[in-house]
Amino acid sequence: PHWQQTLDELAKPKERKVMIAQIAPAVRGIAETMGLNPGDVTVGQMVTGLRMLGFDYVFDTLFGADLTIMEEGTELLHRLQDHLEQHPNKEEPLPMFTSCCPGWVAMVEKSNPELIPYLSSCKSPQMMLGAVIKNYFAAEAGAKPEDICNVSVMPCVRKSGEAEPRSGSTHHRAGRRDVDHVMTTAELGKIFVERGIKLNELQESPFDNPVGEGSGGGLLFGTTGGVMEAALRTVYEVVTAEALGPQRSSLTTSTAWTPAQRASPRPSPQAPTAPSRPLQAQTESGITLNIAVANGLGNAKKLIKQLAAGESKYDFTEVMACPGGCIGGGGQPQRNKQILQKRQAAMYDLDERAVIRRTENPLIGALYEKFLGEPNGHKAHELLHTHYVAGGVPDRRSEGEAW
Repeated sequence: PHWQQTLDELAKPKERKVMIAQIAPAVRGIAETMGLNPGDVTVGQMVTGLRMLGFDYVFDTLFGADLTIMEEGTELLHRLQDHLEQHPNKEEPLPMFTSCCPGWVAMVEKSNPELIPYLSSCKSPQMMLGAVIKNYFAAEAGAKPEDICNVSVMPCVRKSGEAEPRSGSTHHRAGRRDVDHVMTTAELGKIFVERGIKLNELQESPFDNPVGEGSGGGLLFGTTGGVMEAALRTVYEVVTAEALGPQRSSLTTSTAWTPAQRASPRPSPQAPTAPSRPLQAQTESGITLNIAVANGLGNAKKLIKQLAAGESKYDFTEVMACPGGCIGGGGQPQRNKQILQKRQAAMYDLDERAVIRRTENPLIGALYEKFLGEPNGHKAHELLHTHYVAGGVPDRRSEGEAW
């Protein structure tokens, strides 16, 4: 298993690779693996614990989430612009579906290949950060990509499959990986317990830079509706050319699972396992986006049927395979409804208190300026975007049917 391979690499006495760990937002629930309450272990204590295990650098996958926000928001704007100008691109139709959930992407490729053109081409935060670590951080640190072992800690059991290079890709042909190993929240918690590392008793440590700091918007990727909200924050500010003030920090009331007619303050989180509902996000300049958040693959299938039958029309849709999103992932310690509600509330509370809440992350700006160029540009597409194949067969793309 990946966790054992990681421990074996950490245990090498010399000529060991540079060991890097990246932590997904939902992994902040690791306290539950030790019999503690959600929130009893801070992310800073988890960073200290990972360093005690032997990791040389610890990065926050929030940085990858912020990259996804930039790339996905820009991609959505491009698709919207094409449709507003009545020149829709067959390769980039609407609605645009989010692509950061591997369970959802696998369902599209295997069961609904006609939807492939509707998927965002953006890689997930895990894979974006992996590409940045192996191509940007490696150069900054004076290391070769093959001398780095990048280990992801994820709430999802499907993330290890996502880390496998796609058939036919350059990485697949060269035998390269941007993410070398993936372990789950529960697996890492078990390692800490077996090593006698009591996270709640440790001092806090910061993440490493230059790819270690993320925004509150990126933090929301851990819960259903969060990817949608984070992307819409970016779209709102780009379209309106105005900052989104604290009183309008939430563009949807997605966490309440009820329709929202205008941008409004966020209500208290509730019912993360409830079915999703259609929403609207409307700017003061009169631009209205019809959006939907599908919570669980059962609801995703219902949504697909509605779209195919012409019963619903959306511009942007988020789909998460697990109840409550990543906080309810198969790699999490436990997943009952009450626990999911507590995790979701904690995510939004951390977002409210975050110093950087949207796209103002200076480290993201520096990365684009020094290395990537512009969002959705050539370099960004090369490293941060992917392609999908019907049934997993290389070089086959379904054209799909316009809705």
